[in-house]
Amino acid sequence: MPDAASPRIASLAMQISRDALWLLALCVAVLIFIGLAGYLRQWRTIMSRRAVRSLLRGGMLYVFGKRGQRRVHGWRMFYRMRVEVMLRSKIPIRGISQFPTARLWVDSEAFPRVKKLIRRARHTVVIQMFIWKDDRLGREMAEALCSAADRGVRVSVSKEAVGDFFEFHQDFLGTRHKSGGVWKKFWSHPRIQIMHETCNDHAKVFIIDDRILLITGMNIADEYHEDWHDYMVELRGNSFVERYLTGGDIPGSARPAAYNQAGNDWQDARLVINSGRRKEIRPAVMTLLRGASNSIVLEHSYLSDAAVIDLLISRSLSGVRIVIILPQHSSIHQYANMQAIGRLLSEGDVKHMSVFLYPRMMHGKILLVDRRRAFIGSANLMTSSLDEMGEVNVLLEGRTHAAIRKLRGILRDDVLKSTPVSKPPRFRWLWRWMTWLKL
Repeated sequence: MPDAASPRIASLAMQISRDALWLLALCVAVLIFIGLAGYLRQWRTIMSRRAVRSLLRGGMLYVFGKRGQRRVHGWRMFYRMRVEVMLRSKIPIRGISQFPTARLWVDSEAFPRVKKLIRRARHTVVIQMFIWKDDRLGREMAEALCSAADRGVRVSVSKEAVGDFFEFHQDFLGTRHKSGGVWKKFWSHPRIQIMHETCNDHAKVFIIDDRILLITGMNIADEYHEDWHDYMVELRGNSFVERYLTGGDIPGSARPAAYNQAGNDWQDARLVINSGRRKEIRPAVMTLLRGASNSIVLEHSYLSDAAVIDLLISRSLSGVRIVIILPQHSSIHQYANMQAIGRLLSEGDVKHMSVFLYPRMMHGKILLVDRRRAFIGSANLMTSSLDEMGEVNVLLEGRTHAAIRKLRGILRDDVLKSTPVSKPPRFRWLWRWMTWLKL
């Protein structure tokens, strides 16, 4: 009797297994559909010929493109810039911008400042950009660069090919084939050099001559200028420019300091770089979090790195006051943010942990420790950004630093505009699945 029943039991077990697999596949398909629902609403735009070409090109270049060229171009620009300074300036190279300073620009202040500095450029403009869309701001920036090139300024643009994936029907490379307007002049101008390559470089940087370095999380697209909340830091001093272009290999350029002329404080500014050989972003973030004695304020668009979340939970349990500001509706990475919020509020000390959801899309990458150390730039708190991608941040120090004072005021306003989260989000199992699926 048992021998007769065993084949039926085995058959039933196989049928249950097949049904379970089909149910699992159906659940995965439903989760993927939910995650892609926002994109499916724009299917006409996404499926246009130009958008499909941009998506395929970005994916192919990411997989098969040449990598590691940024270091070569950086050194080339460094020596070219030194020659320009020697030819055009009567001041010794090391005497130019002896005391670098830092200024903070927010939201719609940023690109008017960039265009103003381009108009003032004497000999060189260098741009590293992840996304550059063919929209109003993209055309205005191209026009500003053409005007500078007409004056004799040399312009070098390095556009990350992986960023094409996010440009859809407004892709930067598609402007090369336009027969008229500013783009034709931009691509054909003899003083404008354009490099479109795969370096996995997420940095957004503007260099004006040998003395001004602008670091930001803003790409060149209308939404960054008009709708999203983001920051830009302006650094003055040739040591900053040299350190960025050479990846930090210039002796003596690692930690320039600006002295407060009022005599009250030293104002420090230090570049922190992820490049081919250097991976400085994660160690800097972890050191700042571990070194906090009183407070941590973190305003980021994307928060998912497990080690960072673990450390934030640990610091809250040790009594450090932690304030987290995330966008209520993120452009991507929404489910990973919800998963992070669930962990922070369920595992951390809620007496010392406050989480807020900002009402607009917030693209900033801000870490403020003990009200006197600010870490700002292009790096997200995602594993790929901390460990793999090219990124540039700046560490500002000094309680009376003008940029940090301004940042503290903005963060206070952002908290007042935001909605507090008092308990972990519901359906945490759903957020875990979505995060695992990279949606």
